[in-house]
Amino acid sequence: MTIGEAEIFTLMFGQSEEVYFIFDMVKRRFLFINHAFEEITRRECNELLKDPKSFFNLIHSEDKDHVQAVFKNLLRKKTHSLVDFRILRPDGSERWVRLKVCPIIKEEKITFITGVMEDDSARKAAIYNMQIINGWKDSLLEILAHDLRGPIGIVKMLALEISKKLPGEEHAQIREWTKMIAEISSRNIKLIHKLIKKESLQSAGTEITKERINIVEEIKEVMKIYKNSQTLTQKIFKFTSSHEEIYARADSIKLIQVVNNLVSNAIKFTNETGIIKLHIEKYDKTFMLTVEDNGIGIPKNLQPILFSKYTEAGREGTDGQSSIGLGMWIIKSFTEAHDGKVWFESEQNKGSKFYVEIPLGEEE
Repeated sequence: MTIGEAEIFTLMFGQSEEVYFIFDMVKRRFLFINHAFEEITRRECNELLKDPKSFFNLIHSEDKDHVQAVFKNLLRKKTHSLVDFRILRPDGSERWVRLKVCPIIKEEKITFITGVMEDDSARKAAIYNMQIINGWKDSLLEILAHDLRGPIGIVKMLALEISKKLPGEEHAQIREWTKMIAEISSRNIKLIHKLIKKESLQSAGTEITKERINIVEEIKEVMKIYKNSQTLTQKIFKFTSSHEEIYARADSIKLIQVVNNLVSNAIKFTNETGIIKLHIEKYDKTFMLTVEDNGIGIPKNLQPILFSKYTEAGREGTDGQSSIGLGMWIIKSFTEAHDGKVWFESEQNKGSKFYVEIPLGEEE
């Protein structure tokens, strides 16, 4: 690159908040990098110009393998790539960055790599907060529905029993009142049912948006809500994982809904002192989520249609909780949208164990 060309690039990108660079694959050095690099990384551009390999020293140790895999994939397929990862500043603070790289190909060989890197920390924080809030919403909605359906159902049952115990014309007015109480209770149970169904259908209609997320951290936050629920304190929740951190490209909102639906079903079909276990296992290219309970199990005649939409497989729970007939279908739909698979093992009166296996997708 001539001095004139370098000056043009400097003028064009000198005020930019994004890092622009050109890397010469033949000479193995950076031809150009603007000063936004210093703003984002808090390191000198000259450090990178003198030693291109120093770039990998910036990357968080937990993300290095991921970034290297993406670059190997880029060199192999000769196609543009997008990668999110964390960098460490000299003071030890972390920043999320999003790097878009594009190979320049001449005579079927990559001669240059150009790219743009931006500070993605604010967006990542916003997405994380949204994911946590959405996870709380789903789990709290299920817990709230569980809390309300039980007492309202009891009120309805008591009203009907009172009506039966008071025969004769002198109690006609009381019987009318108890009938009204039973009808109001029925309407409110239907309203709860309708609310959950509407929420499920709205969520099912949205597109999959994958981000690189820490699966363990995401699910751990949701499990805290179930563990701390006052109405579920008699049930025992156990959460374990093969690794403290497991990264994968996934739609966090959809994945958490899969978890919520599986845990919700375990709660519904497990007695008050039941045990619900959730485990995450990392493999070479996939991760496996298992949700196990010691509840009433699934009858053999319902097992073949369990993942179908609106079937008789949607049963009442141990406390009479109604079913909207969508939970298992949503689990299967969201899992398959991640190129994963779901299956289960179950025996009546001994419990059920569901398996969800999804690709890590780290080289996408």
